[in-house]
Amino acid sequence: VANRDANRRRLADAHGLEADVPWLLAVAMMRAGDKLASYGALADGLSRMKERSWRLLVVGDGDARAPVEGAFVGVAERVRWLGALETEALAEVYSACDLYVWPAVNEAYGMAIVEAQASGLAVVAGDEGGVRGVVEDGESGILVPARDACAVAAAVAALLDDGTERRRMGARALRLADERHGLAGAARTLDETLQRLVS
Repeated sequence: VANRDANRRRLADAHGLEADVPWLLAVAMMRAGDKLASYGALADGLSRMKERSWRLLVVGDGDARAPVEGAFVGVAERVRWLGALETEALAEVYSACDLYVWPAVNEAYGMAIVEAQASGLAVVAGDEGGVRGVVEDGESGILVPARDACAVAAAVAALLDDGTERRRMGARALRLADERHGLAGAARTLDETLQRLVS
């Protein structure tokens, strides 16, 4: 918590953010196709929540940055563009935020979702591609129908309204990330696989 508070204060000062307003986070490359479609769905969902207090931090860059930024024109004053970040700086951003949100259009796996969960963030994500293998619906986050901006907005609103549930999911996300994707979990999986092959 001490690191979270320090990271949050630093980011608030650097980017003109209010520390007492919920911070949403999205981390993704900015390129045409599925990533741009995901950003579009995110912008559409968040534009339906103008009556609520929130800020979105976006980490990423790429050739499609202009159309990505254009998608958020209706809520531009609530979005902070942090650009591409190195691993240590990105870890500080994860730790400072309240909720990870990504529509995940055609997402094969979702490494950034794993990273968010490993930082103790609950996740709202589109139920498409390999995301269900990463997010435990109702436990480490909320999966919404693919490409459904209304469902994204409803899920984000529900977790913003219920801090206790959001923190419970974040704690579960942290445990799941450690069990499934930590070094011990990877070693266990490798051992089980090798044991089956040997026998």
